[in-house]
Amino acid sequence: MNYSNPILICDENEEFRALIRDMLTKNGFFHVIEASNSNEAIDIINGKNDFFVLIEAKVLSSEIYLQLESQKNFIVFADVHEEATQILSARLGVSHIMSYPLHSRKLIDKINSLL
Repeated sequence: MNYSNPILICDENEEFRALIRDMLTKNGFFHVIEASNSNEAIDIINGKNDFFVLIEAKVLSSEIYLQLESQKNFIVFADVHEEATQILSARLGVSHIMSYPLHSRKLIDKINSLL
């Protein structure tokens, strides 16, 4: 486990970001940063590869995916049964998808397995 990597939460919903931030900090991840859209996320990441990114599928753009693709340190939140999510997964090759509802233990385990 590497708790020193910063974790970026990117989601339009401020309450959801706060919920995930609280869940992460309660589990020892203290360097948590938030972005409300993909442009903010791109500005924060800006070519750095030490971020672990949690991003909602609705805000995942091709541009940010290209930055994340080389890292493989990201999880996309999505409704896996939604057709748009399935298309996105196939088109971009996203393999790290977690579906709603999120469970804290599953999320923490998934992050730890990818770090």
